[in-house]
Amino acid sequence: MQKSCTGESYALSQEKEMFSYLSKKKVPVIKKPIMITLLPERSFKKRMPYEGRHADALKSLAKGRPKERYYSFLNPSKELKSSYSAVVRDDRSDVLRITLAHMAIYECYLFAFGLPANFPTEQIIVYGYERAKYIPCKICPDSEKHLYNYELTVPANTEREEYRQRMLNDLNEHFQLDVRVEKLSIVKDSRQIMTKRGESVELIWQEQPTMIMKTKQVRVAASAENRLAANI
Repeated sequence: MQKSCTGESYALSQEKEMFSYLSKKKVPVIKKPIMITLLPERSFKKRMPYEGRHADALKSLAKGRPKERYYSFLNPSKELKSSYSAVVRDDRSDVLRITLAHMAIYECYLFAFGLPANFPTEQIIVYGYERAKYIPCKICPDSEKHLYNYELTVPANTEREEYRQRMLNDLNEHFQLDVRVEKLSIVKDSRQIMTKRGESVELIWQEQPTMIMKTKQVRVAASAENRLAANI
């Protein structure tokens, strides 16, 4: 309320004038009925413990885990089951667990390099050892399957590039391999072209990622010494 300059009269502000106008004018209130929709009764299934196809494998791996918080282990897998990988982060215990189960050697390296699981095996070059040991034949029922279980635990805030490098170091040390991924130029196709000298063939080149697996020089030198000793 604002006091005027003339006498004892008063002038109302704009807000109070609006309030006075609304209080004098009665606005009817219409109450709408509340609609209630009855939902049909449903029977919910009881929650069952996880029993997926990898549940038994997870239990078997858990039994062989070391007691230390941070560790890495790699051992042969005696079970011929489908391979799988899992990355589990537990902030409460500050642990990031990376698990590879029932995997061939080349599959472990694919995961460590961040390559897709369906990476063509034709783009993998193996030097110095039997190829079937690293890349098992999937259509050969009698061939030996070299499968492994690998698990690594690191602090929860470890970056992806860091734990993948740890995996590469572990795999190279265990299998005595030197593995890298390079882009190689290969002949993808060819076509007929005409030149001044006549018809010719032009090769079409294309770069593609290629995994190169080589045995370490120490292992090669040791095997050579063994062969020399056997000959003597």
